[in-house]
Amino acid sequence: MLVVTQVALAVAVVAAAGLLTRSLERLQGTDMGLAHERLVLAELDVPVEPFDDRERRRQFLDAVLERLSTIPGIDGVTPINSEPFSGAPGWDVPRFTAEGQTADQVAANPSLNFEAVHPTYFSTLGVSILRGRGFTAADRDVAPRVAIVDDAMASRTWPGQDPIGRRLKFGGLDSRNEWLTVVGLVATTRYRELATPRPTLYVPAEQLMITAGRLAIRTAATPAFVAGAVRDAVRTVAPDVRVLRVSPYAEYLRGPLALPRFNALLLGAFATAALLMSSIGLYGVMAASVRERHAEIGVRLALGATTTAVARLVLGEGLRLAFFGAMMGLTLAFTVTRVLRGLLFQIEPLDPVSLFGAAAILVAAALVATYLPAWYATRVDPVEALRAE
Repeated sequence: MLVVTQVALAVAVVAAAGLLTRSLERLQGTDMGLAHERLVLAELDVPVEPFDDRERRRQFLDAVLERLSTIPGIDGVTPINSEPFSGAPGWDVPRFTAEGQTADQVAANPSLNFEAVHPTYFSTLGVSILRGRGFTAADRDVAPRVAIVDDAMASRTWPGQDPIGRRLKFGGLDSRNEWLTVVGLVATTRYRELATPRPTLYVPAEQLMITAGRLAIRTAATPAFVAGAVRDAVRTVAPDVRVLRVSPYAEYLRGPLALPRFNALLLGAFATAALLMSSIGLYGVMAASVRERHAEIGVRLALGATTTAVARLVLGEGLRLAFFGAMMGLTLAFTVTRVLRGLLFQIEPLDPVSLFGAAAILVAAALVATYLPAWYATRVDPVEALRAE
């Protein structure tokens, strides 16, 4: 009974570890909606003076971008406001109104990630423009107010309709903010949040504010080369501006993956310990059983039983215990894994691969644990066993 219970608990723990591991694999392999493999981000420390003036900040950024874009190996540069995976603490729009919406529809609108971007933003980050156009140098402060929405926002605000040409504004129905005309539709990205991305609204930085403190750089060169190039360009344009950090995009990705990796590693360690303990327990029970049945096995061999039949007898009893434990463990896992729902990404708590895979692993471990006692049983000398009896 103890061994069966031990196997059952091990199945539940191994199934939970399998769920978290498969969830982590899917999270790591999810499509982020942007080409991040060759992205490097540089963080700048831009002093308030003399760059509090909008025009001076724009001139500084334009000059840095011009210098960096001429360097061989750098395929694109754009200023950005929010660092990757900054989540809700970044810029956001808690409320907006689409033209023609009722008060109830406005209240149901989702909260948005908000990005003020430059014309090179989408090409540098590799965000696909699905329809319409991206921003251009003509989308300046004196031009009509425009916006670009992502697929997630468009499908919720204008389901089944073309968002190009539609208008929206910040705030509720009575808001006096200017209407923004949608000129482009882009793919939904996981730039701000990895697991559960929010819809995103983009506006030209020239029409809002130019406050970018970071540069995103698409390059095939090493981060060290990019760091030197950025520092040289910034130092040439504005010696007072410091480059604080130059890091590949992959370093930012470690943050949102840290907790899922820790959870999978921790539960994996528990699963390994549970698997080892259940195997040792089953081995101990079967070894004791073979010792107690030493004389019986000798009689069986003396009466003509083959060593294969004796081994099959011991293995069958061990696997029977493991099978009962696995069935109990699956029943327990159906309940336990539901608790992990909030930790899973694109995988259900009752994932058959994880559940039945855990049961199969325990049965395989039981087979290995029972093999040695079964082998020992085939080595019993019937003459010695009968003489001892």
